[in-house]
Amino acid sequence: MDRLDIKDAIYHFARDRGDSRDQFSLTAFDSVERPAPSFDEIVAHVEARAPLVPGLGLRLREAPLNLDYPRWVPDTSPLSERMSDHDLGGAPWADFENLMGDLLRTRLDLREHSWHLHVVRGIGSAPLMQGAVTVVILQVGHALTDGLGVSRMVRALFEPVSATGAALSPETEPKRENAVVSTLGAVVRAPVDLVRSRWEARRAVRAYRGSQPGPPSVPATALNQAVGPYRVVRIVPMQQTEVRAGAASVTVSALCAVGSCLDQYLGDGDGDGDGDEPLSATGGTVAAFVPMALPRDVEWPAANRAVVGTVDLHVGEPDIAKRAELITRSLAAEQARVTAAPLLRVARADERVPAPIVRFVQGRRFRQHDRSPSFVGAQTTVVSVDRGRADLELCGAVARFSAGFPFLEDGRCLNHGIFGLGDVVTIAMVACPDAVPNLDAYTQGLVDRLRRHSEQS
Repeated sequence: MDRLDIKDAIYHFARDRGDSRDQFSLTAFDSVERPAPSFDEIVAHVEARAPLVPGLGLRLREAPLNLDYPRWVPDTSPLSERMSDHDLGGAPWADFENLMGDLLRTRLDLREHSWHLHVVRGIGSAPLMQGAVTVVILQVGHALTDGLGVSRMVRALFEPVSATGAALSPETEPKRENAVVSTLGAVVRAPVDLVRSRWEARRAVRAYRGSQPGPPSVPATALNQAVGPYRVVRIVPMQQTEVRAGAASVTVSALCAVGSCLDQYLGDGDGDGDGDEPLSATGGTVAAFVPMALPRDVEWPAANRAVVGTVDLHVGEPDIAKRAELITRSLAAEQARVTAAPLLRVARADERVPAPIVRFVQGRRFRQHDRSPSFVGAQTTVVSVDRGRADLELCGAVARFSAGFPFLEDGRCLNHGIFGLGDVVTIAMVACPDAVPNLDAYTQGLVDRLRRHSEQS
């Protein structure tokens, strides 16, 4: 890991435009009958683990005059500078959700640190907990890794060392290069790199035109407007049996419920409807952006190894089993399309574009983009991740559930995170309160619908 690939660099270049795109991974620990760990004990735990976790010892260094892509260099600052203590003094779970919404507005400067660990103590009550509650939130810059990479970091920080497959890997040191010499080389290569990239882009686009077309746009709704500055979240851990609809996967089951609930919410304005009949607010079409991991055998130079597919949620089909089957097919077809060679070749065609041009084009697109479009690729984003066994530990406390929070952007004011840890699936909603003034009603409607679908199957 050294010089940023363009697909990672765009996250860093976008830092000062729009809202935070950092990743936030939540893990909730239960001390059961033990006292809650102190902040100093947690710092000591992280100090022992973090140096062995690849990626957690890096920060970015800009190229001279920004003439090349930034490079990863060692971060030698004390780990305590990358940790914060939040003591809620016995406040209820709702106060923690308010804090989480505030944290989602923060953003890392990867030139200082690539990650930050928020420790939240003194939560008076929390779902599924028996004893004292400690929540840790790992905030990671998106230029460093993708969602699966963050999940691996969390497991490396909190998985028992004795667990199978928990052996930690030494940090991979960045290459030592003279920044000025490297930048001069990039400047000299820039004209040739630009010509080669445009030539490859034309070839890639011509090849892609003969492949399967992408899904059509869908009508924008009240949820597809400019995003305001504030965030509200709701976090609901549920047993997997309450989420799965029959033989459908957790992801498909969640997509079934999200489609119905979105259509209902947009139709009656409060999400309290009891029926599954589709309403007219979306024109009978609800789609979701779903990030999909690239197969391991796909050559991909970026740390972010995920592409986004658009999945039709088939809200016009009232039978849950049939709808789950249709969504399963849509999900498989879209995964095959977005991970096929023609589209990936288009995505890789810009790898040689010089950094100053990428910065300029990205800035122009940000200034010119439509913040409240009439049509969108999808009305929401649904991120679904299985974070493995529930064997994570923190100073004697055991992990009960995990969650993540897909970032909002103009055109999508309500997103969903579906995160599994052991037998618990956590449903996390992130919304802009200007567009979703009653997230409690929507959340309750979604949870009720998940349970109803699982009971009907």
